[in-house]
Amino acid sequence: MTELLKLLNRFDITLTQIAPTIASRLQSGLTSAEIEAQIASFPWTLPQDAFFLYQWHNGLSGKPGKFNFASKLLRIKDKWHGELTGRENEVHLKLENRLIVAKFLPLEYSIAGHRHLKFGRCQIDLLPFSILTDGEKTIYCMMHLDPYKPIIYCANGTKLPPMKVTESFLSTQPQFSQLSDMIAFLTTVFQPGIQRAVASHYEELSISEEKESEIRLNLSGFLTK
Repeated sequence: MTELLKLLNRFDITLTQIAPTIASRLQSGLTSAEIEAQIASFPWTLPQDAFFLYQWHNGLSGKPGKFNFASKLLRIKDKWHGELTGRENEVHLKLENRLIVAKFLPLEYSIAGHRHLKFGRCQIDLLPFSILTDGEKTIYCMMHLDPYKPIIYCANGTKLPPMKVTESFLSTQPQFSQLSDMIAFLTTVFQPGIQRAVASHYEELSISEEKESEIRLNLSGFLTK
């Protein structure tokens, strides 16, 4: 079993312990064939990390809450409707004493997000698979669709048009060199009573304390600016 799969399984256990209702709403994972069918029309190659992610779970339930008229229009026009609505699709965590809402997107929503970026003339192939928000600022966690360097960018996308999501911009944003680092980070920022127990059992899979502190401060800084 790879490091990423071990971390995803541990994250599953952590969610079950601290947010059993949310854990129960994670959708069953997709097969390789189902994933391939959804990405067949694109020129890029989906990184192995993304395959593992969506084979683990296909995000939170795709059943949204009530849509307003504008949201309905966006869905009809096949633009990104990736921000699932309703508390049933949210995971709550604390980051530097701030309440943060995290959403994990099903693959079809992530692909819609990729299309939204491309329609908006973003020149980089990115797959938005998670959203972090404090109600005012929104951070999009996006995987660079490079099979050899699938960097995870946690970009402040508040009022940011897709054409301004450039390499220069992304270089200023918090990032993880791989998905396993992000999952290790998320596991440690959940409830304090759980996080250290998790870390003690999986120390060899955790990111360094220095790296964790750096990312915490960066993400918190973007959400408080």
